[in-house]
Amino acid sequence: MVGICWDHWCPAGWPRIFPFEVFLFFFLVLTGYLITGSLLREQERHRGLGGAWRLKALKNYQLRRGLRILVPYYLALLLGLLVCAPDLFVNFGWYFFHLSNLHMATLSYWPTGTNHFWSLAMQQQFYLIWPFVIWFTPRKWLILTLLGFSMVGPFSRMFQDSFNPWFASPQLLTWMAFDYFGVGSLLALAIHEKMPWQSRRLKWVVGSGLVGYCLIVTAHRLHLPTWGFRAFQQSFLSLALCGLIAIGTLGLPGRWKWLFENPAIQRVGQLSYGIYLFHNLAPLVTGKLFWFLWSAPFNNDWGAVLRVAIFAIVTWMLALACWKWVESPLQAVRSRLKPGPTGADCESSP
Repeated sequence: MVGICWDHWCPAGWPRIFPFEVFLFFFLVLTGYLITGSLLREQERHRGLGGAWRLKALKNYQLRRGLRILVPYYLALLLGLLVCAPDLFVNFGWYFFHLSNLHMATLSYWPTGTNHFWSLAMQQQFYLIWPFVIWFTPRKWLILTLLGFSMVGPFSRMFQDSFNPWFASPQLLTWMAFDYFGVGSLLALAIHEKMPWQSRRLKWVVGSGLVGYCLIVTAHRLHLPTWGFRAFQQSFLSLALCGLIAIGTLGLPGRWKWLFENPAIQRVGQLSYGIYLFHNLAPLVTGKLFWFLWSAPFNNDWGAVLRVAIFAIVTWMLALACWKWVESPLQAVRSRLKPGPTGADCESSP
C-alpha cells in the first residue's frame, strides 16, 4: 500500500521504490488466491448435496462481498463527487457499475483522483463471474479451465496493438489481467489439493517466475531483444508473487517476524482497503482544504514533501473513519452471515 501511494503521490522526477506493477498485481494475484480458496472450501462442504445449494450460496456470497467491498466503495465515489473529481462527474455510470477500467482504456490520460478505480473495477468483475467458474465447472476440468483462463492474459497482450484503433490503453481491458487472477486461483487449487507450502515444486515455480520476470524487465530496459516474451512478463511476475503469499502464510523468523507482526503494521493491513480507496482522492481533498500549498512559496522540494505528508495524513484519517463508522459496523452484520450451509467464506479485500 505504501508503495502504491508513493507512486501516485510523488512528483515527477522523484524516484519510485519498485515498478508499480509489483505492488498492484500482488493484490490481483492475492484476490484470485483468496476467493478461489474460499469457493473451493464452500464447495467441499456441500459435496454430495447436489446442485441446489449453489443458488443460496451465490446469494450469500454476493451479500457478504457487498457489505465488505461495495459500501466503502460507494462511499469513496461520494467523496469523489464532493471534491469534484473531474472524470467522475462526467462519467459516473462507468464507476457506479464497475466498468471504469473499460472507460479508462479509451482515454489517452489518467483521470485525476479516480485513476486507481480501474483495478477495483477488474476485481468486482472477477468477484461476479468467479463463483460460476469454480462451482459450475466439473472438478476434472477445473485445472484445465484455470490454465486456459490464465493464458488469455498473455496471449491477449501479444495482440495488444490490434486493439489500438479502439483503445488508447488496451492493457486496462479486463481480459488482459486474467493471468494475475488465474495464477492465484491455480495456487489456491494446489493448496486445496494438499500441496504443502514448502513443496519443492512451488519453490521451483516461484523461482522460475522471479528469474523470468527479472530477465525480461532487464532486457527491455537495456533495449535488448525479448523475442515476444514481453507479453509474458506479468505472467512470470504472478508466479513469483505466489512466493509472497507463501511467506505470508508460513511467517518469517527473527526481525522480519517482529516487523510484519508489529501492531502498527497490522493496523495498516487492516485499513488497507480504505487506504487504497481514498489515497488518490486525498490530493483533491487537500486541495480543497489547503489550497495555498500549491502557491509560489511551496513550489519547491520542501513544499512537495509537505504536500505528500498531508496526503498521507488525509488518507489515514479517511481510511480510519471508514473503518470505524462503516466497515467495522458492517462486520457485525457479516458475522451473522457466516459461511455454512448457504454461504461462502470469501474474506479477502485487497
